[in-house]
Amino acid sequence: MKRKVSILLIVIGLFLILLPTVADMILKIISDNNADNLDQLTAEDLQRNMLRDADFDFNGVRDVDLTRTLIGSRNFDPNLIIGQIIIEDINLNLPIVKGVSESNLLAGAATMKKDQIMGKNNYTLAGHYIKRKDTLFGGLMDIKKGSIIKITDKKIVYEYSVYNTAVVSDTNLAMISDNKSNQRGTPIISLMTCYYSSKTGKRFFALGELVKEYPYDDTFNKVKLYSVGVSSSPTEY
Repeated sequence: MKRKVSILLIVIGLFLILLPTVADMILKIISDNNADNLDQLTAEDLQRNMLRDADFDFNGVRDVDLTRTLIGSRNFDPNLIIGQIIIEDINLNLPIVKGVSESNLLAGAATMKKDQIMGKNNYTLAGHYIKRKDTLFGGLMDIKKGSIIKITDKKIVYEYSVYNTAVVSDTNLAMISDNKSNQRGTPIISLMTCYYSSKTGKRFFALGELVKEYPYDDTFNKVKLYSVGVSSSPTEY
């Protein structure tokens, strides 16, 4: 009897250990599927989606686990896809989705403010941190100064060059304020993810300034994605 109990405990232990890995694998599949869905959308589709209502429920967001992944992925509305973000240096290629919700953050990079416009002011995006660096914002903390962030609505491509990274308190709303772009003297982008876990009470930001914009064409997706090494240390506030 004791032997059976011991084996059962070992099996349960292994199952619990593997749960996060399973969740990350499912997220990778979901993320790739959403990227494929994005390929089918036109600029006009994205513009219509931009006019839709969306939630901005920061309090409803939790760390990734298997249950939330399965439920959140079923609740995702693809009609909230409004664009695309690519960062070649960290192997990131995701849809941009309107609004902050658990389902949106499981699908791609979520806009953090209502009515924000690409290439204007402080364009802010949030994404889930997970251990897989090739999924969602799992690799964001590897980003380096000078890395290029590209976003598009399939009409115009906006390129930003990373000028700083920072670790801040999760209550530091100044990081997503348009005052940040005013201080920089140019439109910026702010990418945010949890600093390893929401339980740390800290958030990691990568900040980029607008350096170029040009018309979108089909070559936008024909990029080489690869992983990079350790980034320079972020500023901590």
